[in-house]
Amino acid sequence: MHFVVTGGAGFVGSHLVKLLVEEGHKITVIDNLHKGKKENLASVINKIEFQKIDIRDYESMKKVLKNIDGVFHQAALTVVQDSFSRPEEYFDVNVCGTENIFKLANENKFKVVYASSSSVYGHKLETPIAEDAERNPINPYGKTKLETEHLVEKYSKLNAEIIGLRYFNVFGTGQTLDYAGVITKFLDRIRVRKAPIIFGKGS
Repeated sequence: MHFVVTGGAGFVGSHLVKLLVEEGHKITVIDNLHKGKKENLASVINKIEFQKIDIRDYESMKKVLKNIDGVFHQAALTVVQDSFSRPEEYFDVNVCGTENIFKLANENKFKVVYASSSSVYGHKLETPIAEDAERNPINPYGKTKLETEHLVEKYSKLNAEIIGLRYFNVFGTGQTLDYAGVITKFLDRIRVRKAPIIFGKGS
């Protein structure tokens, strides 16, 4: 099958690309290389098609997102603290850019699996969090992810096939510490024989 992976040069995206190539699929990667790095794809770069495109560029996206089976949409701005100083840009990329993909999915009849976030829930005192728990994001990043979920509802009514995955603490090989989840930060401190830093009661 032919899949497109947006943000395919990033941490999650590059791991996904390698898995899909291993499974024998034809893969096109879309990434503007704002945060992603082509080096993350070094082991498969000769087995994929790479397009340096910003997902906000509808006309360029339109040329690539046709005659395909599906899109794994991982491209986004994701740093919570950064979103407070650049809320408009976060909305533009995470909402408007994502809607370009959903719109083309509806027109060209391909399926989409995209990255949402646990940030849509805001602060929840009870765990585990139910999937249908109230969504009340407390930062601009989380609000953009909630808005994309509203877009899913809109395009699903038009029969577009879209599934969102609300990532929590993603971790794995190749993750950088500039904005890593708690597991990676814990392991990095343990590796140098330092105690993990736990905020509050650790809940």
